[in-house]
Amino acid sequence: MIESIEVLKKLQSLKNKINESERYKECRKQDVQKKKDQIEAKRILSGEKHKEKISVQKEIDRKELDLKTDEGEISKFNVKLNTIKTNKEYTALCSEIGSKKADMSILEDGILNTMSRLEIVNKEYSELTENLKHEEESLKELIKSVDADVRETDIEIEKVQNDQKKYIDVLDEDFLYHYSRLSNIKGGKAVVAVMGNVCGGCFMNITAQTLNLLMGGKELVFCQSCSRILYLEEK
Repeated sequence: MIESIEVLKKLQSLKNKINESERYKECRKQDVQKKKDQIEAKRILSGEKHKEKISVQKEIDRKELDLKTDEGEISKFNVKLNTIKTNKEYTALCSEIGSKKADMSILEDGILNTMSRLEIVNKEYSELTENLKHEEESLKELIKSVDADVRETDIEIEKVQNDQKKYIDVLDEDFLYHYSRLSNIKGGKAVVAVMGNVCGGCFMNITAQTLNLLMGGKELVFCQSCSRILYLEEK
């Protein structure tokens, strides 16, 4: 019985190693996914900045077109001044020319301000684009690293699984059945030690009868509270 319990403990230890390796693989894959998500967020931000860049440039083009239109109108007004015969008409046209020039001055200031905005947006877009290239190269290196780690871990898991088979082959079918069933429902913790009359799985006190069965060492003993397989921890 003691030998069988030792085999069960070894099987449990090997299964825990496999579970840890599988969790490690999953964590490494999540590292890649996190990196991809970060890059996608930056790619979206870069796209939005590119749209802003185009929008600001269109605003500049529109204002410059308005400025040219005003310049054309002023030229027409200046030509018209030479044909006006009354002071009243002359004064009115001069006033209109002055108003148009004031509008042009506002437009020119607006164009300069918008150009400053465009310069800032261009700089931000360039920085985002450069950073995105760096992140994409970093992702490629991360994927290579993770793929190598996963391959290495798969090899380790295969070795542990081969060790498992060796222990399974020497184990009684009934013992193996109980162990496999409990391992699946108890999160891999099917075999636990009894320490100070307490189950190492659920931490409930065991009965005197259970303790006597354990000390007898002739059969599998289960915790009456959590149903795990028990063994006496050596002092």
